[in-house]
Amino acid sequence: MEKPTLLSGNLWKAMFAFTIPFIITNLLQAVYNIADMIIVGHFAGASGLTAVGNGGAITMIILNFIIGLANGGAVMVAQMVGRKRQEEIPQVIGTVFLTFMALGIILTIAVIALTHPILNIMDTPEPAYEQTVSYLRICAAGTIFIYIYNMMAAMLRGVGNSQIPMLLVLITSVLNIALDLLFVGALNMNATGAAIATVIAQIVSAILIFPMAKRKYPMLQLKKDFLKIDMYVFKNLFKIGLPQSIQFTLTQASFALIQGLVNFYGNEAAAAAVSVTRLSSIVTLLSQGVMAAIISMAGQNIGAGQHDRAKKGMFIGMTYAFPLSIIFMLFSLIKPEWMLGIFTTDPTVIEWGIPYLQVLAISFIIEAGMFCMFGLITGAGYTNVTMLCAIFSAFIVRYSLALLFSKALHMGFIGIAWAYPFAPVASCIVCIIFLLTGKWKKSRLKMRQG
Repeated sequence: MEKPTLLSGNLWKAMFAFTIPFIITNLLQAVYNIADMIIVGHFAGASGLTAVGNGGAITMIILNFIIGLANGGAVMVAQMVGRKRQEEIPQVIGTVFLTFMALGIILTIAVIALTHPILNIMDTPEPAYEQTVSYLRICAAGTIFIYIYNMMAAMLRGVGNSQIPMLLVLITSVLNIALDLLFVGALNMNATGAAIATVIAQIVSAILIFPMAKRKYPMLQLKKDFLKIDMYVFKNLFKIGLPQSIQFTLTQASFALIQGLVNFYGNEAAAAAVSVTRLSSIVTLLSQGVMAAIISMAGQNIGAGQHDRAKKGMFIGMTYAFPLSIIFMLFSLIKPEWMLGIFTTDPTVIEWGIPYLQVLAISFIIEAGMFCMFGLITGAGYTNVTMLCAIFSAFIVRYSLALLFSKALHMGFIGIAWAYPFAPVASCIVCIIFLLTGKWKKSRLKMRQG
């Protein structure tokens, strides 16, 4: 019997085989994030946690910018596979590689040069300021490597492979944790050690992904003949990817602004919020893993004109995302002190974090549905829709309500948490309306003629 694929056969089986490595990959990333915060929290204290949280908020903006563009490349490759035009994939790889290298260099220089103004805008607490400067600048130095890795991971997603990125994340997560224990624990290098460990792991992942991808998919090798900017690919990359870059970047920027609101309440409150944010990012990573699978599945099936199969794949993805989100939500509501205790033993930090986590946990299940709908819409190329959702929910809803609740309504620190559940609700409403119009059935990606 022929093995089911995203394009043919039993879609439940194909989606399970394709989605589970994404979930495992993001779970491994989440485990690393937990281990990273445990090590920093226990060896570097509240100041170390705050440094990693504030510096990490900026590095996530840089990362999310390129992940958005990478998704544009993944959609192009997926729809080329669906339309049986794999011979054009090397042109995509060459163009994306050069584009990402240029952007990586530019952003590295910009972040290093603007470190102090950025941290001042965020109102970074004084006890954590110097550690944050060091953490951010070292992480910025690894930008090119994380961009290269994400480029190839996106190409692999497009052709329907989720196993290679999973294996690489496993290798680099173990390496990163070992280096954290060495630099932060044994050598007492605080947040600086955590940053060095992260950059080394990024370099290893960027080096390994090329031969691993080439071995299984010769079409994914970086060929000298295609190492140039193809304007057709370049335009489509930015047409599909740039709205996602704006979406991810502005969403993360809104979190950085909210971190600035949190910092007003002091170092312990900031450390508590960082711990809660890391916990919530685990749920987000898992839901985004399902979303990544839906993007590739939808891209291939919409490219092949199989719209009902694409929609069915979205609902299958929801059956994976909802149970995971519910589990995390229940643990956060029932045992918040246990969840926060993973990151810190500081009783003051835990005391600040318990109500914050319990309120924010309400958003977990809503975000799961939102990301699954984002996957179908993105696979069709309508990243402009998801971008508008994100801008609306991140700034008009989440940040505005955080200001309103914490300042105008005098709810203080907990008021910031209450802004979170409203944001994904707004996005879900917009997504449902768009999907009901049926416009997503017509791909936004225009293929080259001939």
